[in-house]
Amino acid sequence: ERLASGRHHPRQTATRRPPAMISGVCHHVALIVLLVAPPAWGAISLSKPKKQCRATAVVEVVLAHYHEDISWTTEYAAPGVCFTVYSKGEETPVGAVRLPNLGRESHTFLHHIVHNYDTLAPWTVFSQAVRPSWGFRGGVSSSGHLSDNVEFWDYLQPFPGRKDSYFVFSAASHFPSGVQTSRAGILFKALRSRSKDSCPRDG
Repeated sequence: ERLASGRHHPRQTATRRPPAMISGVCHHVALIVLLVAPPAWGAISLSKPKKQCRATAVVEVVLAHYHEDISWTTEYAAPGVCFTVYSKGEETPVGAVRLPNLGRESHTFLHHIVHNYDTLAPWTVFSQAVRPSWGFRGGVSSSGHLSDNVEFWDYLQPFPGRKDSYFVFSAASHFPSGVQTSRAGILFKALRSRSKDSCPRDG
């Protein structure tokens, strides 16, 4: 589950509820509202029962968990934001939905979409469960996968500029050749000042 397609696609993605069908989905949706975690992950308090939370959520964050510390989710507690966690690890956080360990995070996100298609939140964010932070470091656990000036909060703002999705491209790959180009701002700290609204001039 860990380390899925992060190097080829951004780890986080946000999208609105689909009208009739979904195509090209790389991340996000379906789960359980996690708001009480065991001591190993830190305590997360829930002001509302998970069903009520999900029913009233404008933004649902779907996390694909394996063995990550998810206590960081408390930092993003806000009205209208609901966390759902799917776990494929040996130790499942309290409140998380357990799934078989196959298919990596793409399987988790598709599972959520398929099983909640008619009740998807207006804005759904899909992410691996590692703490969001800048940079990609070869897939190690400290890789937060955020590019340039992008913050996780940016994904939690529904319909920015009236757009129906928020997707920051961090890399592009060509198959079957395997040739890949990566966004400089996700690899080098000196280039983190790049605008998040545009790609570097020369690619």
